[in-house]
Amino acid sequence: MMEEPDEGDEATEFLRYEQERQERIDRRNAASWKVVGAVVTAALALLAYDSGHAALKAHRDGEPWLYPAGIATGCTLMVLMLIAYALKRRRP
Repeated sequence: MMEEPDEGDEATEFLRYEQERQERIDRRNAASWKVVGAVVTAALALLAYDSGHAALKAHRDGEPWLYPAGIATGCTLMVLMLIAYALKRRRP
């Protein structure tokens, strides 16, 4: 004779399945945020480099250079903040 599964067993199995599913989602989201953070940091670093180069060239040519220098400074500060945030989250 087959025994009917207990409803408590089904509920426990369902809760375990949902917990495992949520853990997979959390791992995938964490990996996605790492990739996004790396891409944003690289883009800001490139913008800081390009703006810094434009500011130096404009200053050398006697043109207004304060705006590109401000952009370069702002991007550099944002890159440093992202790196500090990543290091802070990494330490237990």
